[in-house]
Amino acid sequence: MKAKVVTVLLLTIIATTTLGTAASEFLSVERVYIQGSAKAFIFQPSSDGEIKLLKQGIVGGIVTFKSESRKWKSLKTENLHSAPTPVMVYFTKDGKIGVKSLVPGRKIALRGMFPIEDVTRPSKRPSLNIPITSKIRYKVRSLLGTSTCPWGYEELNARYCIIENWEYLRDSYYSESRTFVEWIPFMGLKVRTHGSKKINKVGASWGLQLTTSTRAMWSFSVDGIPVIDFGSSYSGSMLKVSYAPEPDARTDNGYLDRYLNLPLKYVVVIYNIPVYDKWKKQYASIPISGVYPIEVMMSGFYEVKEGDLNRGKLLTDYLVSSHFPTQNTGSKVKVFRTTGYGTYDNIVFQFQGSSSYRFYLVPLGGSAASWLWSKLPGIGALSISFSYSKTSQSVVTYGIRVMNAPPNQLYYATILKRDIKATGDNIELAMYFTTIDDRTDSMPPCFGNVCPASTNGGIEK
Repeated sequence: MKAKVVTVLLLTIIATTTLGTAASEFLSVERVYIQGSAKAFIFQPSSDGEIKLLKQGIVGGIVTFKSESRKWKSLKTENLHSAPTPVMVYFTKDGKIGVKSLVPGRKIALRGMFPIEDVTRPSKRPSLNIPITSKIRYKVRSLLGTSTCPWGYEELNARYCIIENWEYLRDSYYSESRTFVEWIPFMGLKVRTHGSKKINKVGASWGLQLTTSTRAMWSFSVDGIPVIDFGSSYSGSMLKVSYAPEPDARTDNGYLDRYLNLPLKYVVVIYNIPVYDKWKKQYASIPISGVYPIEVMMSGFYEVKEGDLNRGKLLTDYLVSSHFPTQNTGSKVKVFRTTGYGTYDNIVFQFQGSSSYRFYLVPLGGSAASWLWSKLPGIGALSISFSYSKTSQSVVTYGIRVMNAPPNQLYYATILKRDIKATGDNIELAMYFTTIDDRTDSMPPCFGNVCPASTNGGIEK
């Protein structure tokens, strides 16, 4: 009798475990609706540090695939977090490439973003491991004259061949990911004034409130061309950080540096998409990189004062991450004159909760930028981006004012900016880093390696 009971219990446990596993596997299957058709590769970074190929081939209509999202979501945290969505790289028949984030429930229109010839780089022939059956198929195509593509490739159009099967590629160089955890500068100010024009005191009103209405963004670089696309909304607890020195921040003989930083976990991915140019008879690849903010690693309310300067990394007088990308980074310059009392209000003011902006971003730097540039030199135009609706509770405030300076003097406020392609349109995203100077020097001050006098890509220091 006891043996039968034990057997029944074991069978019940096995059945329950099997059903649980099956349910978990079923729940990890995602579905998206795609308008149009194209040759595509669907990838997703894995929580174990790899890149998973979820689907490949001609896609269109309702597309299903088993994602890695449940593995990411199993990581318990109270902080704001969002699993990186799958990424689809696709090629249209008219010879264009596109990159999209796949969010369940969102319809995707497969419109090409860039002509392939604009984003390819010559490369060596990739090392492939092709099965014997596929080799026979390629041989038959060649003999029949139905394809002029090399082994392992298939026709896209009259000019280009695309790698047929990603799993033929031997080298991990073609797809890679890494997750980083580090402090990221979200806002910054640099004052550089001299002699009779030095500014003695400045005021600041900086604030950042992130809630579950915030959406993470995929920020891509397609051979140096920046693109952003929507990811998923965040889960977790609110974060509110403010810096408003009372009543002001005193400069050191006209010099001041202040940076508000947040600890962030984010993933960086690399794809090198192999193509073959039949016109030029050469192998090439399309270098694509992307970054996705997974978790803001603090929650709660923080009012930062001048007394907190350099006691941790939340408020510093130096850049904790100084290797900013220079590509596609420009600037706006505002010339202002102090009043007869030596003051000026609202040199720069952004309040995104009530403005037409729906995005803000910070430059990718630090360990991630060094790793990325070691893999894909020159790819660099990446930023960490966030988005939210105008009616959401997530807001950004950034205000600067002169409190004590010589009266009736001219100064220059230079604000970093970036032009990025998003959802088919070119948009300008504010970067909350501002310099104030009196132009005593021939060049205004720089942020790390980015000098904001540039209007076409930043000047290396």
